[in-house]
Amino acid sequence: MTAPLSLQRLLLVGLGLAVAVALVAPPLVALLPFPAAVALGGMATFTAGVALAIRLRSGALFAIGLFGLFAFVAAAAESQIWLRYQVAAPVALESVASAPQHPEASRLTFPESVARMDLVGEARSSIARSAGPPVELSAFAVPLVPADWQRGQPVAAWLVCEQARADLVVPCGSQMPARLTQAARATPRPEAAQAAIARHGLTSVADPAFLAPSSDGALDRIGAALMLLAWPAVAWLAWAVGVVVYRVVPAKRRP
Repeated sequence: MTAPLSLQRLLLVGLGLAVAVALVAPPLVALLPFPAAVALGGMATFTAGVALAIRLRSGALFAIGLFGLFAFVAAAAESQIWLRYQVAAPVALESVASAPQHPEASRLTFPESVARMDLVGEARSSIARSAGPPVELSAFAVPLVPADWQRGQPVAAWLVCEQARADLVVPCGSQMPARLTQAARATPRPEAAQAAIARHGLTSVADPAFLAPSSDGALDRIGAALMLLAWPAVAWLAWAVGVVVYRVVPAKRRP
């Protein structure tokens, strides 16, 4: 009968699977459509955990397969963001007004444009929680327009941000750079844009671009790369704590 794995070896085997998740996720996301990469990589990670559990006769490795599956899904999402900034070059526009014509572009560059913070719109919302009061949020939208833009012209691009109302000492909608030559695609906040339109009597194109201030994407790449590594590390750490508690605590209680 095979002797049970030592705690050190068990943790190293689990760590190896976590490292494999971090290494495999980016190329798999680059080669396959995202849903296929997640399905294939997630099932492969879980299957690897099951195979290791059978081969090494340790149920704890079945658990690392489950932890690894969820870690792979998160790592794949971060890989998609990292690849978007690492591989995709910014799209150069003749004017920020043409941003809606490039919905596939994650980053845009354009001649110097003006963020009209005097025309900001705010939309409030709340997120219910299982315990405690709901989280109150404010979304802001600021028109980002060419330098020669006139008030009667439709707005084609909006700079947007969101923050908890508890943090509204200085609203993020008033902290936008006054002038920009590049921006990144952001989560749409049409409700905030509609608030600006209603409050200031503006008009907007049918499908405007929702953007966020951006530099050259270096911080976005670094952040995505760190999160790509962090998810497998957190999954392994959570699993390792459980393994140590399961192995060590009962052993200390034995006479």
